[in-house]
Amino acid sequence: MGSACPDAAGYGMRDMRPRFAILLFAAAVCGSAGAGASAPAAPAPAAPAPAWTPEQMKLLAIRAAQVNASSRLADRVLAARLADGRTVGAVLGPAGDGEVALRLVLRSARLIGDPRVYSDGVAEVDVEVALDAVVQKVGQLCGAKPDAKTDLPDLRAQAMDGYLRMEGRGRPPRDITPERVRKVEAARPDELPEMFPAGWERVTALGRVEAGSRARVQAYAALASQVRGLRLGSTRTLGELVAGAPVAESILDTYMRSLPVAGATRMMPDRVAEVDVAVPVRDLIRVLKDVRAVIPTDSRWPEEQMEQLLVYLKTDRLVATGYGMPPPDQVRPEEALPEAPASPLPDWAAQVLESRGTAKPPEDIDDAAEAQLLAARAAKARAASDLERQLDAVRLEDGQTVRQRAAKDEVFRRDIRTLLESAKVAKHQAIADGKQWEVVLRLPLVRLWEFSRPCEE
Repeated sequence: MGSACPDAAGYGMRDMRPRFAILLFAAAVCGSAGAGASAPAAPAPAAPAPAWTPEQMKLLAIRAAQVNASSRLADRVLAARLADGRTVGAVLGPAGDGEVALRLVLRSARLIGDPRVYSDGVAEVDVEVALDAVVQKVGQLCGAKPDAKTDLPDLRAQAMDGYLRMEGRGRPPRDITPERVRKVEAARPDELPEMFPAGWERVTALGRVEAGSRARVQAYAALASQVRGLRLGSTRTLGELVAGAPVAESILDTYMRSLPVAGATRMMPDRVAEVDVAVPVRDLIRVLKDVRAVIPTDSRWPEEQMEQLLVYLKTDRLVATGYGMPPPDQVRPEEALPEAPASPLPDWAAQVLESRGTAKPPEDIDDAAEAQLLAARAAKARAASDLERQLDAVRLEDGQTVRQRAAKDEVFRRDIRTLLESAKVAKHQAIADGKQWEVVLRLPLVRLWEFSRPCEE
């Protein structure tokens, strides 16, 4: 992640276990207060929802934004068209192994910059993934070798400096439990742990079971392949040694199928279920001794080679992970939001501000790369300054300009600074035969309209 992505402590988080312990103790006392009463008592009022700190709510919003960014990035790649006109998603098939493999690659998207959190509780994050890595994986999964310069034009047009970038937005979930808060606090910002579980709200119970079943099948197959690939000699693998010996293959297969799943199924935010299956190496050695006894004498391997497996593998157990997604027909369609009375969207809220900055490389810098970098920074600073000037002049619904309201409202002023940080680079290129550098910034104003409106109680 680097310094641009601080850990949870950087967002003001602290160990909340004492606070949770007090809450749980208070709940236990309240629950037992009327247990010994002989006469029926009036039902106790429902316990109020725990009051989470602003720092906790901020972190949960950031996590939700990360999940949203990852999901939107996957949707964009799956919707990209190949040279034959078909989309990547159509070629891979819905919820198949190909889509699962692509989503696992997109998990490597890293957070860039700092998360942005507004006063209305909305958080925004930006993630990026190398375009070449995505193109290579798409080509591998689709059985072709797409060229990033000719194929996948949708992705190529959206890439910036060789990276696909995506913004995610999120709010804290409504049904938060202390366990979920602790789990999110304990994880690093560059991880996508099982959360709310985001991404699974519309998946039916049967869909969750099917996703876990697919993951288990893949995990067992992966572990069996891993075990059969072990070398017990200089040239031959275990799978080759037991081939042609039905009794030996049956013993090994029965043992592999008897292994329990290691831990609970993980429902990841990208709607991929994960299951781990593990085999202790010492138990495997014991089974291999039984297998060795039933194979032909000329195929048996020296018994001391089995004892060396612990040294050779450098681990006390082998672990394989399987992945699965729910079938598409087990995912309910997203319900349309009910119409609610609200103020109409003003004309300016649908606009997008655009600013342009140019700069020449310093003449006293001999290193061309360093001079170009300084020119790019200067051009971006000028574009940002012009963008701020345009934003200050926007007239809000109450008749004030952004500048006038920010001068009197400290919270609004912080939101404006956060909004300016969300400006996206639309162009970042050398112009005038390399003698100048140009940067173009774009800033949609719909977010300004959302947080500038009066708070609704």
